[in-house]
Parts: sequence; structure tokens; C-alpha cells
Amino acid sequence: MDIQGFKQLISFSKERELNQSYDVTSFLEEVKRTLGAIPDNTVLQFITTYGFSYFNEEMVVSPLEKQANSDELLYVSGILGFGNTQRSVEKSIKMYYCKEQISIKFFPLCEGASGDLIVYSLEESSLGNIYYWSHDTPIGDDLILVAKSLNDFISRIEPKKEDKEDKREVVSVTYSPRLLKLINEKRIKDGLPPLEQ
Repeated sequence: MDIQGFKQLISFSKERELNQSYDVTSFLEEVKRTLGAIPDNTVLQFITTYGFSYFNEEMVVSPLEKQANSDELLYVSGILGFGNTQRSVEKSIKMYYCKEQISIKFFPLCEGASGDLIVYSLEESSLGNIYYWSHDTPIGDDLILVAKSLNDFISRIEPKKEDKEDKREVVSVTYSPRLLKLINEKRIKDGLPPLEQ
């Protein structure tokens, strides 16, 4: 997906309006003191432009590094913004930057699935890489490489495709007359129609 396609798939939350007077410059100075670096201007402009937006449909990204025993796609949810509200870059850094949470120096970009984050690495050895952090995975296995740059990440986001083919097998169940009678008595008592064989 290119940035134009990206723009057509998002809407902005009210948090954007609530944080218009936020002092981004002071915050970035604090990030540089705390983490030793700040992201490049492309990332900062992305957060400034699209912060506090969310996708109008389910979006996913395929990881560059496959997860152990899985080839699942990773969810991309709302884009974090500059501010001091719950879905902000600042709150995410304060909440997750510690050895017991996200063990690398990072700059949060987006929310993932329930409690997960998508982050930009500020580590010298992996600067600019985009990782998916899974909050319920053991430390050390919790960062999944999804892109080598912000532009690579944006180009790899796509709408989740629904698996329309139902691969479940239809199974016929035959009950004994006695079991069927017991089941139907319970169903009738619960206000449900009886089963037929």
C-alpha cells in the first residue's frame, strides 16, 4: 500500500483535537535524554500527520521473521499520536520502556492486537527497523521484525482477507431414542424447538 491508499483507509479520533496544544519539541528532547536518540524526520512527520487515527477496517502486516510454529499475520490497529492521552507515544514509552516489558530502546508507532505495540527501533544495531511487540510472549521472543523502514512497513500493511472457504466438515450425529428424548425435554424446558432425526 502506498501513502495515498493509506490515507483512504483511516479516520481520526477525538484525541487528535484534545492534544493539539501538546509541546512536541519538549517531549522529543525528553525522549532523546531518556533513550539516547529520536527517530528520523520521516517517522516524526508520520506521527504528526496520522497520529490518533485508526483504520476503518481490519489491517494486517506479514512479519519478515516468521513466528515459531506460526505463519499468522499481525494486526495493525490505531496509530499513536503526540500527546498525553492513553493512546499516545508518550504514555506508551512511559508504560513499556523497562527491562520487564520492551527491552530495546524504541519509539512507538501503532497499536497491534489487544495490548501489543508496533515500534521503531532506536537501538544503534537495529536503528529504523520496525518491530511488533507481543505483550504475552516471553521476553526475548517478544519482538518480531516486520519491516526494515517506515516506508517498507507502510507498503506492507494490507486489509485482512476473509477466508471465505469453510473448511469444516459437516458431521451427522445420530442420537439414541432415549438420549434424543432427554435432549428434547431440556430444549423444550429452555424454550427451544425439539431436535429431529
